[in-house]
Amino acid sequence: MGQSCASCQHKDEVTPGYNNIEQKDQFAEEDLEDSQEFDAKSPPSTYQCKTMEADILQFQKLISKDKVEEYIEEKKEQQMIFEDQSRYLGRIVNGKANGYGKLWLENGDYYQGDFVENMMEGNGTFNYLKGPIYEGQFKSNKPDGYGIETWPDGSIYEGEFKGGRKHGKGCYKWHQGCVYNGEWKDNMIHGVGKYEWPDGRSYSGSWVKNQMHGRGKYIWKDGKCYDGEYQHDKKCGFGIFYWPDGKQFQGQWLNGKQHGKGLMIGKDGKKKIGSWLEGKLMSSIEDDNFQIMPEGWIQQQQ
Repeated sequence: MGQSCASCQHKDEVTPGYNNIEQKDQFAEEDLEDSQEFDAKSPPSTYQCKTMEADILQFQKLISKDKVEEYIEEKKEQQMIFEDQSRYLGRIVNGKANGYGKLWLENGDYYQGDFVENMMEGNGTFNYLKGPIYEGQFKSNKPDGYGIETWPDGSIYEGEFKGGRKHGKGCYKWHQGCVYNGEWKDNMIHGVGKYEWPDGRSYSGSWVKNQMHGRGKYIWKDGKCYDGEYQHDKKCGFGIFYWPDGKQFQGQWLNGKQHGKGLMIGKDGKKKIGSWLEGKLMSSIEDDNFQIMPEGWIQQQQ
């Protein structure tokens, strides 16, 4: 089975509300419980049912009744059986698999492609009996370079590998409809990339070990948008929250909620500065000249 997409389980992240003291004020509390980024924190595990890393093939000893110390003659389409009962059919040079060949492993896995000195090296296709099909470049028996990994459930990754793991730039499409396109490190979403949900939500920005971490932009299907800083999948630091009707909140966040000083801008353009505690507005005053946006914030976005 392919990697399960916990991110597609419709978990949401809390979005801010205007919890103003004045009940009839335009900054009255809004219901934002449907605007959480809650499922982005668990993009699917990139564990493979059986990895190349765990199954490095050692082709050292040939089972034969005759003791052959050295092959001088080049042989083509010859068969070798290794001590682990894996069977090789293909080009043999000086007693080793060299060139194009096919390998049937005792556990049912199958490889066909290029070999160099008994190692999978070059281009090839590896079929796991209970896992994905990998087609692409190999180095020292592991996927390394560009490749495509296709799972039985329809999930597919296309991109760069290093040492048998997703590493570099690549695009993963889960069978549930989620898509991530961006940077990977050691089999995890790590770096800069865009994650899209089938219900219309998306996050573009920085990731660290499968979590939104750093600056990013999260867009909801109803038009809400948060552009700001994240730590471990939660809004943390400075950020701007936009509502579809033109309202804005600019200010500090902690653990996904407004916390500290902030600036509220109404859809009519009026400004109020306020103080928040864990998402609740404690006090506010009108001030059309107040600025809270950090210097260079707009430039950092570009």
